[in-house]
Amino acid sequence: MTTIFDAMPVKVLEELERIETAIPEIERRAFLLQADAQDLRVKHDEIIASWTTWAEREGLDNLIAVRQRLEMIAWVCDPLPNKIPLEY
Repeated sequence: MTTIFDAMPVKVLEELERIETAIPEIERRAFLLQADAQDLRVKHDEIIASWTTWAEREGLDNLIAVRQRLEMIAWVCDPLPNKIPLEY
């Protein structure tokens, strides 16, 4: 019985073999990437839920005030991108 593969040159058959052997590895990587993406989605949702709960408990305006205060402190204390601290 002859098949289409009997009509293909060796170079084409070799290319088909390379493709066939690459598919499982690429599918495995895709599965792992999809799992990583799902983990990030869950983490994203957990962060938002925890901040929402915190805002309901403390009040959104209080959290905004805390954030502004922390950002002002960071602006003065954290080093600049060139790693030189801000001098007063």
